[in-house]
Amino acid sequence: RPFKLRDMLPVVMAALLSEIGSTLRNGLCNKPMSELSFNAIVHGLFNEPGAIRSGDVLDVGARDGSWSCMYACQQPERTVRAVDPSRKLVRTLGSCMKAHRNLRTYVAAVSNASGVLHGKTEGGVGFDMSIQIGDIQQGSAARTDNSNPAHDVAVRTIDSLVEEWNSPLGFAHLDLEGMEALAVSGMRSTLARDRPVFSMELAAHHPAAETLLRLVQSLSYTSYVVQEQCGMRFDCRNVINFPNEHLHNLLDSPTLDLAARYSVIAFVNASNIKKFSRLQPKTVGNAWLCSNKWFCINRFANSVPAELVAQHGPPGLLNERQMVGSFLRAGQKLPGFD
Repeated sequence: RPFKLRDMLPVVMAALLSEIGSTLRNGLCNKPMSELSFNAIVHGLFNEPGAIRSGDVLDVGARDGSWSCMYACQQPERTVRAVDPSRKLVRTLGSCMKAHRNLRTYVAAVSNASGVLHGKTEGGVGFDMSIQIGDIQQGSAARTDNSNPAHDVAVRTIDSLVEEWNSPLGFAHLDLEGMEALAVSGMRSTLARDRPVFSMELAAHHPAAETLLRLVQSLSYTSYVVQEQCGMRFDCRNVINFPNEHLHNLLDSPTLDLAARYSVIAFVNASNIKKFSRLQPKTVGNAWLCSNKWFCINRFANSVPAELVAQHGPPGLLNERQMVGSFLRAGQKLPGFD
């Protein structure tokens, strides 16, 4: 019979409902408002066939779970595992877990050996990290006088966690406030077997960054720094590490090519890391200046003509942007940084 437009209605409605459902599900897992370049690169790699091998996604130092939740939304076919020593913070992921069944949470600290972290509070605030990490390395579980046994947290290696999960690792992100080298030391077997892509935060100006990058290089990985600020330290950088034998598969990666073409990522090792401790120029792309972080950090937002934002956006949206723009036009340094 002749084709009629109404014949397509069921197909169109099914597609529309699917899109609406996806939007509603992902609405609970918005992208974090910081580290936009890093997030965009990882998201792009997830969407490129073969760029990140099949396997779980691991977020160590998950804190409030913003990144874990984002990964669960972006990669519904992968299991996303969020690990953090704070029970309170892990509980905040409850709403995201209801919407995304691929998200799992674990209360644990991560180091180079198993042990116990003696906490003073349920939330994990008050952990004596300098003492406890030393004790862990010595295989001791000595308790400080002001710790509370009810708030003890298990310390695990990533190798032991992955072995327990009995699932290969495809991607990992490590945000451990300076303890990343211990975590990498505790995941040697996983890195040797699964060869995942993994990222980590480091303080580019700190000597520990050189030690960490030498360790990563010794495991046959090549590192690339994302040239934007992460965390509160001005020299905080995300570094993405690729298995040496996998790099040739990424030579035509549109995500990495675009990032490198505009100097968003750069090759980094122990010899040159310090030069990335200062970003030039100090602009809205790398400074946490104003409360409206969308205009402070999102470079595309800053490229939209101001008159269009004023005409179509909600009142007051331009206030922070205009303040930042005035510094850029005057060629001044942003306040709060030397």
